[in-house]
Amino acid sequence: MVLTIRVWGGMCGMATDGSRLPVEFLVAVAAGADAGSAAARMVAGQVRTLADDRQYTRLLEALLTRPFRDEAPGWLLEAAVTNGLREAESEPDYVVGTGIELVALALAHPECGDALRDSALRRCTAGQLGSLGTARRPPVLCSAVAAELRRRVPERPFISPVLLTEPTPAQLVLRTERLHDDVFDAAVSLLPDAPDDSGRDDEGSDVRWERFKQAFAAWETMWSGVLKRHPDRHSQLVAGTEGSDAYPVITDQLLGSLPWMVEPGLLRRVALEDLDRFAQARLTARVCRALQDGSSPEEVRERFAAELASLGERGREHIEYYLQEGGRRTRWGVHAAVSWVSHAAKGSWRLILNPAEAKPSYGDPYTWLTPEDDLTDLGRRFADVAVQALQTWQPNGYIGISAAADLRWVHAMLLHLPDVTPAVKKTVQSMIRDARHSQARPRSYDYKAQEDHRKFTELLASISRIVADPLPQTPATRRAALGDPAQVTPRDLSAVAADVLDDYLDRHAGDDELVEKALLSFAHSGYGYNRSFPDVLARHTNPRQAVHTLTHELRSRLGGNPANREAWARHVLALPDCPDETVLAMPAWTALKARGSHYDSIHSAVVALVVSTLGNDDHAWQRLADSPITPSGPNAWLRLGDILTAAAQGTAWPKPPAAR
Repeated sequence: MVLTIRVWGGMCGMATDGSRLPVEFLVAVAAGADAGSAAARMVAGQVRTLADDRQYTRLLEALLTRPFRDEAPGWLLEAAVTNGLREAESEPDYVVGTGIELVALALAHPECGDALRDSALRRCTAGQLGSLGTARRPPVLCSAVAAELRRRVPERPFISPVLLTEPTPAQLVLRTERLHDDVFDAAVSLLPDAPDDSGRDDEGSDVRWERFKQAFAAWETMWSGVLKRHPDRHSQLVAGTEGSDAYPVITDQLLGSLPWMVEPGLLRRVALEDLDRFAQARLTARVCRALQDGSSPEEVRERFAAELASLGERGREHIEYYLQEGGRRTRWGVHAAVSWVSHAAKGSWRLILNPAEAKPSYGDPYTWLTPEDDLTDLGRRFADVAVQALQTWQPNGYIGISAAADLRWVHAMLLHLPDVTPAVKKTVQSMIRDARHSQARPRSYDYKAQEDHRKFTELLASISRIVADPLPQTPATRRAALGDPAQVTPRDLSAVAADVLDDYLDRHAGDDELVEKALLSFAHSGYGYNRSFPDVLARHTNPRQAVHTLTHELRSRLGGNPANREAWARHVLALPDCPDETVLAMPAWTALKARGSHYDSIHSAVVALVVSTLGNDDHAWQRLADSPITPSGPNAWLRLGDILTAAAQGTAWPKPPAAR
């Protein structure tokens, strides 16, 4: 069968014989038609007749892609723009659908005039401008998008919290990833400017300061969003804003909010630049200390002339403020170095110092671009700066060390220092005493204060354990520091991993009392987190006697609940050639229910001992059945050997062993 299609008229004045062909057929014809062919003219005529029909988007795209790729009548381009924008109305801005693709095809066409292009772009939303201005679009279209963006934002507004919910066109365009250079540069240059710090006649200083803080927080949020959307532009944004108000905001966001997605070289540069700023804080503390010690401002200027000369103009003005004001200002200034590292440890440096904390609300931690060794080196550099701050520390009167932020930087310093020197340890111990004194004061009951107090307590305990250990520790083991062996408890040891416990026992080799605590820790940790009870026992100078003594004195050495006793019995009975006297020293109820080789059996060693002791004596077996042993309470500690002896000999039942 032959399909005949009659076409007449010129390209711009065509009509069909009245039949409407299926769109799918017309698309197929257009996709294979050559420029200037009768088939192409026929399809174009169909489109012109029904140019406002939304279902013809695919047909328009097919025509502009092949037969009219190089030359196209103006009405066809206008139809593509109109139809594409109409279809795009039903598409979210963040979705690049067929409508926007058709508009891009028409506006990038060689025969699309500036008037049509400009008119079409004015009809686009800001989100659609972003979709039309990506890196894969032709330069002529991207230049027009950039020009339209400049037309819409003739002047940069000051940032305010409102602009986070009602963003400017530049902010909306930057929500599109992989923008063309021209569009990206234009959008960044038109972003809201730094907060307006000029005062208003109708507001006081407190209101003005609060307004500025809220605006600055909005500015940080805005830049954070830009940096997250365009990780490949980080270096460009840093270089392009250097010397501007935006530069410290951008670098702080890279360092503190999303360091895992920053290229290693840039992260290192930003981090080291930040540490360089500590010099001013340290000099402030030293200058104020000298003033407090009685030196005159002139003497201080002369004494620190070299350091003052190395600062920039703003830095010198900052120091001069303390030199001129004196008094109460210097009492604040002596804490400048400590305040700097405290603020950094809880803010911009928190994630670098604790990479595992960089994670979403749910799911695994983020994968860092920067290698672990590089992060370790940055942590060590921060610790070196923290040591310098530690040298300026002095008790802060009644307030003292009372918040988690006061301890977080000390904890970070101890975790990242290669070696904790005696001088560092001595100062930290003074800080611990200060913190414990503050800890005893009454506290607020609101949730935020209680949560800070919880973190404060955790940090204080961890720091105390690190400096309490009399022997040197590697940075890796300090994170799980266990403290002084004389003070550590079996419960403390039960929560640590095998490698941490092994390192601790290695550093304190020959300490039998510590080994016994480690053995008892297995009773608290059940199966011991892959730790080996026989391996720990082998560290003791007299393993056989140790396990017997611990079992015999279990109530006074361990205490606890039935699960603790059962765990201890399980580990002891699993030892090869476990002595009978050790089995008889076990709590009777625990021993009699100790599991054997199968889940529903009793341990054969226990059964054999009971049978051999009681023999064929009915009276002895009945006495055992009537014995006072219990699964809990004081009688749960009655030893198996004592119970069997009393049952066999008919003597009085023994009393439970002494508690702790």
